[in-house]
Amino acid sequence: MELTKSNEDYLEAICELVEEHGQAQVRDIAEKMKVKMPSVTVSVRQLSDMGLVEYKPYSPVLLTKKGMQLAQRVMKSHHILQEFFEKKLGLDSERADVVACQIEHILSLEEIQKLIKCQCS
Repeated sequence: MELTKSNEDYLEAICELVEEHGQAQVRDIAEKMKVKMPSVTVSVRQLSDMGLVEYKPYSPVLLTKKGMQLAQRVMKSHHILQEFFEKKLGLDSERADVVACQIEHILSLEEIQKLIKCQCS
C-alpha cells in the first residue's frame, strides 16, 4: 500500500498529539483533523497495516519507529516551508501554513532544502 497525502497528514497529527499530550486518542485525532471518528479509525487501520502505527480499539494510537521517522520528516518539511513562506515571501501565518501543508506532500525533504537554499531575487 502506498503512503498517501492523507496518510501523511494522519501521521503528522498523531505525532503532534503525542508531543503535546503524551498520547493520541482516536477522538483527539478526529478533532485535530476536523473529521469524524470512523474516518480516523479507517485511516489508522491502514497505517497499522503498513506498519506505521500500533492500534487497538479504545487504546491510544502509537507510532512505530518507521511511523515516527515518516511523521518527523513530514513535520520538518512543513516547518521549513511555512517559515520560508512567512519570512521570505511575506505570507501571513495562516496562508503560509495552508500552502506548506499542500507542498510538503509534493516535494521530498531534499528538494525542499534545495529550494530554501536558493537565492530568491
